[in-house]
Amino acid sequence: MKILHTSDWHLGKRLEGFPRLEEQEAVLNEICEIAEKEQVNAVIVAGDLFDTYNPPTEAVELFYRYLKKMAKNGTCAVIAIAGNHDSPERIEAPDPLARECGIIFAGNPNATIMPFKLESGLELTKSDSGFIELLLPEEPSALRILR
Repeated sequence: MKILHTSDWHLGKRLEGFPRLEEQEAVLNEICEIAEKEQVNAVIVAGDLFDTYNPPTEAVELFYRYLKKMAKNGTCAVIAIAGNHDSPERIEAPDPLARECGIIFAGNPNATIMPFKLESGLELTKSDSGFIELLLPEEPSALRILR
Protein backbone atom coordinates (compact mmCIF):
# COMPACT_ATOMS: atom_id res chain seq x y z
CA MET A 1 0.00 0.00 0.00
CA LYS A 2 1.35 3.40 -0.97
CA ILE A 3 0.18 6.62 0.65
CA LEU A 4 1.12 10.13 -0.44
CA HIS A 5 0.88 12.54 2.50
CA THR A 6 0.72 16.26 1.79
CA SER A 7 -0.35 19.35 3.70
CA ASP A 8 -0.29 23.13 3.79
CA TRP A 9 -1.34 23.82 0.22
CA HIS A 10 -2.58 27.32 1.18
CA LEU A 11 -4.43 27.68 -2.12
CA GLY A 12 -5.46 31.24 -2.88
CA LYS A 13 -2.50 32.75 -1.04
CA ARG A 14 -1.30 36.07 -2.38
CA LEU A 15 2.06 37.69 -1.66
CA GLU A 16 2.23 41.48 -1.62
CA GLY A 17 -1.08 41.50 -3.48
CA PHE A 18 0.17 39.26 -6.29
CA PRO A 19 -1.81 36.07 -7.00
CA ARG A 20 0.13 32.81 -6.98
CA LEU A 21 -2.50 30.60 -8.58
CA GLU A 22 -0.27 29.62 -11.53
CA GLU A 23 2.48 28.48 -9.17
CA GLN A 24 -0.03 26.63 -7.01
CA GLU A 25 -1.44 24.85 -10.05
CA ALA A 26 2.09 23.81 -11.09
CA VAL A 27 2.67 22.31 -7.65
CA LEU A 28 -0.66 20.44 -7.72
CA ASN A 29 0.19 19.12 -11.15
CA GLU A 30 3.52 17.89 -9.79
CA ILE A 31 1.75 16.17 -6.88
CA CYS A 32 -0.57 14.44 -9.37
CA GLU A 33 2.43 13.31 -11.43
CA ILE A 34 4.13 11.88 -8.33
CA ALA A 35 0.94 10.08 -7.31
CA GLU A 36 0.60 8.60 -10.79
CA LYS A 37 4.27 7.63 -11.13
CA GLU A 38 4.35 6.00 -7.70
CA GLN A 39 0.91 4.41 -8.20
CA VAL A 40 -0.31 5.50 -4.79
CA ASN A 41 -3.45 4.00 -3.28
CA ALA A 42 -4.35 7.04 -1.20
CA VAL A 43 -3.55 10.74 -1.00
CA ILE A 44 -3.90 12.57 2.30
CA VAL A 45 -4.09 16.36 2.40
CA ALA A 46 -3.65 17.13 6.09
CA GLY A 47 -4.79 20.68 6.68
CA ASP A 48 -4.46 24.22 5.45
CA LEU A 49 -6.00 23.39 2.12
CA PHE A 50 -6.71 27.08 1.59
CA ASP A 51 -4.98 30.18 2.90
CA THR A 52 -8.14 31.76 4.34
CA TYR A 53 -11.57 30.77 5.62
CA ASN A 54 -13.07 32.41 2.54
CA PRO A 55 -10.77 31.52 -0.39
CA PRO A 56 -11.21 33.01 -3.85
CA THR A 57 -13.41 31.08 -6.28
CA GLU A 58 -10.43 30.32 -8.52
CA ALA A 59 -8.64 28.60 -5.65
CA VAL A 60 -11.69 26.50 -4.79
CA GLU A 61 -12.11 25.44 -8.42
CA LEU A 62 -8.42 24.54 -8.64
CA PHE A 63 -8.70 22.50 -5.44
CA TYR A 64 -11.69 20.46 -6.62
CA ARG A 65 -10.27 19.90 -10.11
CA TYR A 66 -7.00 18.47 -8.78
CA LEU A 67 -8.57 16.36 -6.03
CA LYS A 68 -10.81 14.77 -8.66
CA LYS A 69 -7.77 14.13 -10.86
CA MET A 70 -5.91 12.51 -7.94
CA ALA A 71 -8.91 10.30 -7.09
CA LYS A 72 -8.89 8.74 -10.57
CA ASN A 73 -12.61 7.93 -10.62
CA GLY A 74 -12.54 6.43 -7.14
CA THR A 75 -9.59 4.10 -7.68
CA CYS A 76 -7.37 6.20 -5.38
CA ALA A 77 -8.76 7.43 -2.07
CA VAL A 78 -8.26 11.12 -1.38
CA ILE A 79 -8.74 12.31 2.20
CA ALA A 80 -8.71 16.07 2.84
CA ILE A 81 -8.70 17.35 6.40
CA ALA A 82 -9.28 20.99 7.36
CA GLY A 83 -6.52 22.93 9.07
CA ASN A 84 -6.50 26.11 11.12
CA HIS A 85 -6.62 28.27 7.96
CA ASP A 86 -9.71 26.44 6.66
CA SER A 87 -13.40 26.76 7.37
CA PRO A 88 -14.47 23.29 8.59
CA GLU A 89 -18.00 23.83 7.28
CA ARG A 90 -16.73 24.89 3.85
CA ILE A 91 -14.48 21.83 3.67
CA GLU A 92 -17.26 19.39 4.63
CA ALA A 93 -20.00 20.96 2.46
CA PRO A 94 -19.25 19.00 -0.76
CA ASP A 95 -18.56 15.70 1.03
CA PRO A 96 -21.68 13.79 -0.17
CA LEU A 97 -20.91 14.60 -3.81
CA ALA A 98 -17.15 14.19 -3.40
CA ARG A 99 -17.55 10.67 -1.98
CA GLU A 100 -18.93 9.61 -5.38
CA CYS A 101 -15.44 10.39 -6.76
CA GLY A 102 -13.54 8.72 -3.91
CA ILE A 103 -12.82 11.97 -2.08
CA ILE A 104 -13.44 12.23 1.67
CA PHE A 105 -13.62 15.60 3.41
CA ALA A 106 -13.21 15.95 7.18
CA GLY A 107 -13.70 19.51 8.35
CA ASN A 108 -13.76 18.74 12.04
CA PRO A 109 -11.20 16.47 13.73
CA ASN A 110 -13.90 14.44 15.44
CA ALA A 111 -16.20 14.11 12.44
CA THR A 112 -17.93 10.80 11.84
CA ILE A 113 -18.17 10.12 8.11
CA MET A 114 -20.97 8.05 6.63
CA PRO A 115 -19.80 4.70 5.25
CA PHE A 116 -20.02 4.22 1.48
CA LYS A 117 -18.92 1.84 -1.27
CA LEU A 118 -17.98 2.65 -4.86
CA GLU A 119 -18.00 0.42 -7.93
CA SER A 120 -14.21 0.88 -8.09
CA GLY A 121 -13.92 -1.15 -4.88
CA LEU A 122 -13.15 1.82 -2.64
CA GLU A 123 -15.17 1.42 0.53
CA LEU A 124 -15.34 3.31 3.80
CA THR A 125 -16.22 0.44 6.13
CA LYS A 126 -15.95 2.02 9.57
CA SER A 127 -16.08 5.51 10.97
CA ASP A 128 -16.11 6.85 14.48
CA SER A 129 -15.13 10.14 16.06
CA GLY A 130 -11.81 11.00 14.40
CA PHE A 131 -11.35 7.54 12.82
CA ILE A 132 -11.98 5.97 9.42
CA GLU A 133 -11.24 2.58 7.92
CA LEU A 134 -11.04 2.22 4.14
CA LEU A 135 -10.82 -0.75 1.84
CA LEU A 136 -8.83 0.31 -1.21
CA PRO A 137 -9.14 -1.18 -4.70
CA GLU A 138 -6.59 -3.95 -5.33
CA GLU A 139 -5.32 -3.85 -1.70
CA PRO A 140 -5.76 -6.79 0.69
CA SER A 141 -5.32 -4.74 3.89
CA ALA A 142 -7.50 -1.95 5.21
CA LEU A 143 -6.22 1.60 5.61
CA ARG A 144 -7.00 3.03 9.03
CA ILE A 145 -6.66 6.74 9.69
CA LEU A 146 -6.92 8.31 13.11
CA ARG A 147 -7.26 12.07 12.91
